[in-house]
Amino acid sequence: MWSHLWQRIAAFIEDDCGDNFEPMAIDLFQRHFELNESYRRYVKALGIAPNAIQRWQDIPAAPAGAFKEFDLSCCDVAACSHVFHSSGTTQANASKHWMDSDALSLYELSLRCGYDLALRHQAGGLPIWAMMPRPEDAPHSSLSHMLETLAAQRWFWGDWHRLADAIDAVDSPVVIFGTGFAFVSLFEAFPTRCWKLPAGSVLVNTGGFKGRTREEPRDRFYGSMRDRFGVPDKACLSEYGMSEMASQFYSGGELGQFRAPRWLRTRVIDPLTGDDAAQGSAGLLRHYDLANWNSVCAIQTQDLGISCGEGFRLLGRAPEAQVRGCSLAVEELWNRG
Repeated sequence: MWSHLWQRIAAFIEDDCGDNFEPMAIDLFQRHFELNESYRRYVKALGIAPNAIQRWQDIPAAPAGAFKEFDLSCCDVAACSHVFHSSGTTQANASKHWMDSDALSLYELSLRCGYDLALRHQAGGLPIWAMMPRPEDAPHSSLSHMLETLAAQRWFWGDWHRLADAIDAVDSPVVIFGTGFAFVSLFEAFPTRCWKLPAGSVLVNTGGFKGRTREEPRDRFYGSMRDRFGVPDKACLSEYGMSEMASQFYSGGELGQFRAPRWLRTRVIDPLTGDDAAQGSAGLLRHYDLANWNSVCAIQTQDLGISCGEGFRLLGRAPEAQVRGCSLAVEELWNRG
């Protein structure tokens, strides 16, 4: 049964085979309920019967913080080939996303297809540079693994002089992925230096100020991206993902909306009621990801956003956010399941 579900999801991601999102999401929830002991205890503690799930929106969302406290895995973590950590300030409070070989294969398919859907018309076939550590230097970084899977050709982390010289020398368009912290570090290393990337080049900011000493205001950051690299606003993209998720969102420009691939859905949740926020109102983002094979498919984040058009605008992190509809402490819910 489960191997057939994996094949259905993979085909949906790769080929848009016509099988729709909802039945696969419900079947994936049933798999997680059956095999993921920690998640099963949580669902039972919420008083939800698995046969009561009739819509994808009904699937109980695990708080992202649960990935810090519990091994949310459908198999023995000793059998998992990879574990990705969040970018918390210490190893002790990092979230952990365990992946066995099947989960890793679906994750890699998702990130390749997601990148292709988002950038194929703008950057398809362009070489990729990565402003982050190589995977062998950061084996638990989902970002590093993502860029390796996307076949990044050059890697720059901390050696900003080498990167600056490489940008000066490049004579054909490239895609440069980097965390916000990496881009700002480059700008600070060369306070007055500007470059002119070849026409058609694309910059992708992956976020990543969390745990740093300061953040750069959004308008100033994107202004610096445009001015320092000599690219138009449409060439400055953002990627939004989480170590707890296997799929990513992309947006264009400073105020661009993040759009999901077909195998990923997002709701904006009113933090007071736990229901969908009113149109145009800020709320907490709740993601439903078919590529999350080994953990849980529904994740309640502490990220604030506003629904708009076919996507959402990301507003940042909610201070001490909790969804009141699931306001019991994660530990309490899991322990009494």
